[in-house]
Amino acid sequence: MSLTARAFNERGDSVENPISDDLHALLRGLTMSNRFLVVERLDAENDDYYMQAYLRDDGAYRLEYRDGSVEAHFRASSRTLPILAQIFTMWLYRLPGWRESLTWTAWPDESED
Repeated sequence: MSLTARAFNERGDSVENPISDDLHALLRGLTMSNRFLVVERLDAENDDYYMQAYLRDDGAYRLEYRDGSVEAHFRASSRTLPILAQIFTMWLYRLPGWRESLTWTAWPDESED
């Protein structure tokens, strides 16, 4: 099987070709000492295809994705882990509709969360 995606967190845990259960477990493992999860597409045309979740001090998650270039870099926020897991899974499997779950803004924008 070829390597098409990799998930890794701040602790250095890494999963090659993650499945939905892996993403759920890695997202549940986010803590104040393990704040981020990145899933990168390794089968894309360049390195600018990834999705990331970051656990903020207030307990909310900042979610961001880059879709091939700096100009296609967006973010959203959520406090709901199941929604994040669903978005990560749908993005990874290239399923339609994952963008509709949250309100996305261009990164960077003029405001900070």
